[in-house]
Amino acid sequence: MSWESPPPYFQGFDLTELGGDEAYLNISWQGENPAWLYTLSEECYLCPWERISEISGWKNLTVHTHHPLHILALSDGSEQYIRTDSPSLQSTTLCNRTQRFGEFGVYNLNINNCSLDVLLEPVNENLALLVCFLFYVGLAFLCMGAKFIPGKPVHKFERLMGWRDDTAGSGKPRLRSLDTFRGISLAIMIFVNDGGGMYWFFEHATWNGLCVADLVFPWFLWIMGVCIPMSVRSNLRRKVPLSTVVWQISVRSVKLFLLGFILNTLGGWIDLERLRVPGVLQRFGIAYFVVAVVANIVAILTNFESKPSSSESKPGTSESNNNESKSGRSSKPGLFTDLKDLAPQWFIMSAILFAHQLIIWLVAAPGCPQGYRGPGGLHDWSPERNNSGCIGGITGYIDKAFFSTAHIYGNPTARSVYKASEFDPEGILGTLTTIYYLVQVWLGYQAGYILQVYPDCKNRVSRLIIWSISTGIISAILCGGEQNGGWVPINKNLWSISYVMVTSCFAFALLAFLYIVIDKKDWWKGQPFFYPGMNSILLYCGHSVAYNLFPFHFISGEMRTHAARLPEALWGTTLWIFISFVLYKKKVFVTV
Repeated sequence: MSWESPPPYFQGFDLTELGGDEAYLNISWQGENPAWLYTLSEECYLCPWERISEISGWKNLTVHTHHPLHILALSDGSEQYIRTDSPSLQSTTLCNRTQRFGEFGVYNLNINNCSLDVLLEPVNENLALLVCFLFYVGLAFLCMGAKFIPGKPVHKFERLMGWRDDTAGSGKPRLRSLDTFRGISLAIMIFVNDGGGMYWFFEHATWNGLCVADLVFPWFLWIMGVCIPMSVRSNLRRKVPLSTVVWQISVRSVKLFLLGFILNTLGGWIDLERLRVPGVLQRFGIAYFVVAVVANIVAILTNFESKPSSSESKPGTSESNNNESKSGRSSKPGLFTDLKDLAPQWFIMSAILFAHQLIIWLVAAPGCPQGYRGPGGLHDWSPERNNSGCIGGITGYIDKAFFSTAHIYGNPTARSVYKASEFDPEGILGTLTTIYYLVQVWLGYQAGYILQVYPDCKNRVSRLIIWSISTGIISAILCGGEQNGGWVPINKNLWSISYVMVTSCFAFALLAFLYIVIDKKDWWKGQPFFYPGMNSILLYCGHSVAYNLFPFHFISGEMRTHAARLPEALWGTTLWIFISFVLYKKKVFVTV
């Protein structure tokens, strides 16, 4: 494989016409009657063969290289779609091959002997990843080495730019691992939203499955839940009236919802008849409202406030001066204190979970099978039945009925592969799964409560690891260890339980690692991810607004290769991290 610079022409093929992750396939057939070409992507689960073209002599096609492609040549092309288990295939099949094509490669398929040859080797599309990785590793070592230069020129430069104030007091140090976790999530989000270098594994999964982009949103919800126990405890200490607490939570939730609603209009989407209502920040607002209100109400009604020992550090700070609980019991937490104290909240969340699951499994959308949770379109197609309007089952139907098709997301990840209809991954029913039992925000709340109750590193880390292992095992059982198998496949669009479990598994493990490395051992301060974690809402909105603005984005040449798109995406991400660093040094923090 060569570096990602193909020749402009090869044996009559114009390679300049190819886009990223595309290749040429030349098909030849010598026969009295024409052959018919059908294809099926490996990513299209339970889909039928789709007729692509008639082959008489030879035919040139452009194919995508993301996933393996099944190729079928038939002597009869009367049907547009044919199920893979159709009996007619036994008598009409001329050739059946499966191939994973490479970017900018040229291939030849001879139907007569069913042979597939590589005429031009594809380029090495992954070499750009290695080069960029080594660049950032070198940059990290350079930044670390700059601290040891005599005369401390880095500090002098910071003072010159007004980024350093040596006279300011430090106050109580924060748990930097929390802000670093949030910053890592934000950096990944900006990178994948900027295209992720066009690599398919940095994007969202088509329907079932888990890719890098699928980690970002649940991690944000999870870390939001981690920080809620701190506000609950503060309200109890200050004896804030419940009405005031609910009002403050409501105001913040409304702000998040309206901000997300406004961001939906970016790109000129201001037609009121087609304005999308659901969105990322909208789901944040709803999830935060439910979890925060439930947590505060239960805490006040039970007259309970968790209290650590004098050496405990609560979420957000490293010290606590409180040594006794309002209930008068010992400040030393027990083995299951974190679970027993939250039993009422767990009961409420599990009730929401139960109601949600009843709806998912028992209520059928009109014209769709009961309990259907597939992508619709070509999924499980047959001549007698098609699921063209069934994407997401009852989840998708409720969103369409409530908002109407014009006001939900019109380009879901399943559209290009399954030919699916409109579906909003941030719809109404899916929002329930962000707040109930063993799900993102509440599991995050459980993690935050562990940090609040247990003062020592051993108890904190061991419990985070136990939760990580437990949620991982639950996810593996639910999905059967397969992408499309098991009782409940991992699915971000539907926010399935298995998806919640596996992303929470990674979140617990990552926070445990960051806590040890940053807060306990002090081997790392969390830079540079700590800085965007301190200004997450500003960077989220900023990068959304600047999605097509220079200098965050630029075009140089054709921008059709990974070698061109990956540096552009990394540049935008790096620039936003640098902006967050400057804001941190200037003590500018924006919250909602």
